[in-house]
Amino acid sequence: MTVIALVRYVGESFGVDSLTNGKIYSVVGVDGTDMIRVVDDSEEDYLYEIINPAPLDGSSEGGKWEIIKDYTGELSTYLK
Repeated sequence: MTVIALVRYVGESFGVDSLTNGKIYSVVGVDGTDMIRVVDDSEEDYLYEIINPAPLDGSSEGGKWEIIKDYTGELSTYLK
């Protein structure tokens, strides 16, 4: 698995194995223009929205991503 970027999740933590506020995650892919594949707290990669990563069941308002390092430059085109 190739890491293309590092991002920090900023927002309400949700799920035991999902996303934690302030934690840095590896991005291993961009899926279209609205989803990124992130290795989350479960240590497996899952798709999350680029603009407002949140649980699908609506149990959290979610948050946003901050780019720490974009190795390929691809993620920077979607997150400004």
